[in-house]
Amino acid sequence: MSVPFDKDPLTLSEQLAKLRPRGMHIADEVKAKVYLSNISYYRLSAYWYTFLELPQSDHCFRTDADFDKVIATYVFDRKFRLLLFDEIERIEIAIKTRLIQEFSEFRGRNWYEDPKLYIKPTHHVGFLKCVDDEMVRTSEVFIAHYRRKYGTTARPPAWLAFQLVSFGQVSRLLKNLRSGPETKAIALYFGSDMQVLASWVESLAFVRNTCAHHARLWNRCLPKAPMLPNKPAHAWLRSVPGPGYDRNLYVALAAWRYLLARFIPSTSFSTKLKQLFVDYPTIPVRYMGFTPEWDNEPLWKD
Repeated sequence: MSVPFDKDPLTLSEQLAKLRPRGMHIADEVKAKVYLSNISYYRLSAYWYTFLELPQSDHCFRTDADFDKVIATYVFDRKFRLLLFDEIERIEIAIKTRLIQEFSEFRGRNWYEDPKLYIKPTHHVGFLKCVDDEMVRTSEVFIAHYRRKYGTTARPPAWLAFQLVSFGQVSRLLKNLRSGPETKAIALYFGSDMQVLASWVESLAFVRNTCAHHARLWNRCLPKAPMLPNKPAHAWLRSVPGPGYDRNLYVALAAWRYLLARFIPSTSFSTKLKQLFVDYPTIPVRYMGFTPEWDNEPLWKD
């Protein structure tokens, strides 16, 4: 049975007064108010949640709960998102490029319009609608040039169209393409099979959107666990978290490290990630599903 929402807004002083009796240590009230002014109580509450005693619904903090630690966790998460967003951009562009190249060479410039390439007609219709919607919304110069020069309302070739569609749309496309020489060539390029690759890209798209919306990421569970490769072509994890923990970020991060190494052998992703943990040693990596000896895995060696 639902109840009416009855919470009133609180002043900054009232917000601090609410935290202290619950056990939050606040060394510098002036500084704490600055953070609350710029970040907000509600947004920070997601970061002090892990400092709560069980059951967390009682809202009582552990003895180590400290406002400065909460801020450190928030700053870590921000830098973590920036790191991942940068690496995901590289993978997104590489995935799109391989799709465009492999299919355009053998299926023609507008291959994505061919219904025979899709598993179900609804998938075909759905992707074309995405392209059409983006064509209406876009203000990209290259699309205006295409229309002006060629005087057509026809859909543009794949190498133009795929600059408009989102990574989430590409993720859905990968899952809905029929298996064929082109999909196998794409999977081979990334050292995987298409089913596993599509699963990894789905996780990538979710995290990318989380980063783009500045949402909490560090201890978030994925909607779906990334698939594990049966016979990886290159170095993979020797120790993989079991069911439940496989929806944490660690397996997904390992998948992206694997992909990056396929087309950027000199990738510094591992070094950057390890350095971030060095810079923020109080962040418990167990919330992300990291195994105890994760940094000794061959996969994470730069």
